[in-house]
Amino acid sequence: MVLVHGTNGRAACDWFTLAPLLAGDGRDVFAFQWRRARPTAGTSATHTHAAELGEFIERVRAVTGAAQVDVVGHSWGAVLAHYLVRCLAGAPGAGAVRSVVGLAPTYGGTTLHGLLRRPDRLPARLRHWLDAKIPSWREQLPGSAVLTAIEAAPPAPAVRFTTIVTRYDQMVTPYAASLRAVPQARQVVLQRHAPRALVGHLGILHHPVALRHVRDALGPAC
Repeated sequence: MVLVHGTNGRAACDWFTLAPLLAGDGRDVFAFQWRRARPTAGTSATHTHAAELGEFIERVRAVTGAAQVDVVGHSWGAVLAHYLVRCLAGAPGAGAVRSVVGLAPTYGGTTLHGLLRRPDRLPARLRHWLDAKIPSWREQLPGSAVLTAIEAAPPAPAVRFTTIVTRYDQMVTPYAASLRAVPQARQVVLQRHAPRALVGHLGILHHPVALRHVRDALGPAC
């Protein structure tokens, strides 16, 4: 079982609710901590992190003896797993992924309430700050080269996908873009199961109904 945090997230902050639940179910739980790789002329930051995730999965398999692993990713962390199984199918770890559960994933990118529709119109200082603090931010825009590459890549029919979103996601906008981007996934809109859940992008990581659906998607521990 591998947990992958989102952009600017940290394993200790993102998974302190879910990790103990999964461990209590009898799973071996490992958290992949990815840093801020910078895109180069020929390689996206997402590609670098996805390859690192694959190598981490191989280390988990070596430690546990498991033939396959399940991955739960939050936000762009889910996209790293998606990229791994779709765009790096022959890379280490890719063929060992049994299921990918995305919590508020950014599969379709985000406009950030329209602010990123025209990134070229952002003030230069803001663009430079984003480049320094969030090197992958351009890769997370709708229609980016990374998201286009995933869409164009062969499907991963052996991988079970589950997408869990919240209507009140303040970071992934529109939230439904994540559902449209991976139509073959089992899709869960939190408010259909918990109508009063005023849960946003980070809150979904700790909401009991969302986490129940994560555990349901994973199935019983072996």
